[in-house]
Amino acid sequence: MTIRPLDTADAAAYQRLRLLALRESPTAFSASYEEEVGRPLDDVAARIAPAKDGSICMLGVFVRDELAGFVAIVRPQRAKLRHAVELAGMYVAPAHRRRGLGRALLDAAIAMRLLARHVCLQGASGFAAPDPAHGAHRSGEALQPFF
Repeated sequence: MTIRPLDTADAAAYQRLRLLALRESPTAFSASYEEEVGRPLDDVAARIAPAKDGSICMLGVFVRDELAGFVAIVRPQRAKLRHAVELAGMYVAPAHRRRGLGRALLDAAIAMRLLARHVCLQGASGFAAPDPAHGAHRSGEALQPFF
């Protein structure tokens, strides 16, 4: 297993996995499959490229060079919220679940943003929704929900 920030070269793999996520777990994301299926690959590449100011980073977990999961790390732009980061759009492919990949993604996201005092888990409605993908954070002491 390898975890690293996604970049523009990962756009096709990310798009395939995101479309699977939208079909398999439609209520876990604010976008729909129908909205995303026709999105040009250049748009996908721009979306997953790390922001130059460090405000957004998409982490991917790879198993034998296959993208198996992802999570977005977002640092709010408002001054009063810059002490926190938000984790959004997390997904692990069904074939790779129950192997610790979700936990590893969360740990890597938190390690990348150690200066953040709080981590907020966001679901499609704005906060963590009941969904199997959120099970990875339920047992973790390292995670401090910011609600």
